[in-house]
Amino acid sequence: MARTTLRRGGNAGKAAALFAALPLLAAGACASGSGSAGSDDGTIVIGMDQDTAGGAAAYASIVGATVKDAVAQINERGGIGGRKLKLIVKSDDNDATKAPTVVRQLLSQGAQALIMNSGGQSVLQVQALLKQQKVPAIAPVNITPGIGDGPNSAYTYSLANPTADFGKVYAEAFKKAGHTKLALFKDDSASIAGMEKALLGPIREAGIQVVATEMAPVDTSDVTAQITRIKRAAPDAMLVAALGGQMEVLVHNTAHQLLPGIDRFSLASIGNQPDLWGQARQGALDRLVFVGSITDDNDRSAELGRFLASRRGGKAEVTAYDAQAYDAVGMLAKAIEAAGSKVDGEAINKGLEQVSGYPASFGQKGYTLSFRPGKHSGTDGLCGLILKQFENGKPGRQWPTYQPECG
Repeated sequence: MARTTLRRGGNAGKAAALFAALPLLAAGACASGSGSAGSDDGTIVIGMDQDTAGGAAAYASIVGATVKDAVAQINERGGIGGRKLKLIVKSDDNDATKAPTVVRQLLSQGAQALIMNSGGQSVLQVQALLKQQKVPAIAPVNITPGIGDGPNSAYTYSLANPTADFGKVYAEAFKKAGHTKLALFKDDSASIAGMEKALLGPIREAGIQVVATEMAPVDTSDVTAQITRIKRAAPDAMLVAALGGQMEVLVHNTAHQLLPGIDRFSLASIGNQPDLWGQARQGALDRLVFVGSITDDNDRSAELGRFLASRRGGKAEVTAYDAQAYDAVGMLAKAIEAAGSKVDGEAINKGLEQVSGYPASFGQKGYTLSFRPGKHSGTDGLCGLILKQFENGKPGRQWPTYQPECG
């Protein structure tokens, strides 16, 4: 994971150049007209369902902070077509049964587009409601199958590569590394349960045997028994599928102690949650391979780092969650521009389906995002994913054994 650290001193010119270099978040040239707006003062209301207390809160807080910065940037540049954005936020606490109520509350306050910043199951739970109300929603970081590529995704969009892509990448990675016997450790969240089949399908099809599957609650305080059973199964690699948080740190701390010779792999969560790294025991994360999406080779990632640093005291630890949140707002801004004078949910939805070849702030150099009718998963290939490994307790270099290709 690339780390961007900039000092404020002497960087005013760089910050100004950065803002000029981000046309995709710039104010649009569309006429302001008398079309439908989200509130009486002419602002366009964007609602965000952000988990603040549930299992997704560890990453949702990162996403939420960058969404707010991106919205503020648009408003500072004059808005879109002369209209400012107004962001309203509510939480479903990563409880999918609460998500419809939260979405209805956001819609009742004038939201004409939504950012779903909670667990993947929350997004799936509101798909029918969004279709009924003709209001689109973007899920920046969720990889749960069906959000952007399922039969009910007429008004829902995803940016991150879906779970099946994670499975394809890890299937090739395990083959390249010579791993044939895999242990899976997962948390008990609905989000992970919803993606397990798509994740493991390509891995099993590659001839890799899953010799053990263990699970623990997201709020567990001890995983010794589960790691001990995995040890008895004698795998040559372990994959941790979790939302991150303290639970995943506990798994790696325990596995480092009881399974020191086993190669460990993870999804994206722990590599994108900097606050967790200091909670790991010395050496517990070193050589852990995870699915990252940030590289210094991508100029857009570097630009985002400078922008976030300019707003956060000169320092920013740029994660895939930041990049995907920033791009979600940018693509939404393009859709609002395309909607013209009639800014309502249906027009924004049609506008989103016209956003194509959007230069992504994450992924390998040149990676783009595209939507179109029938394709609401933004990914334009596997190179939105980068396998990285921890070194000295934090994300370091790209994993030398295997990297996905863009084709």
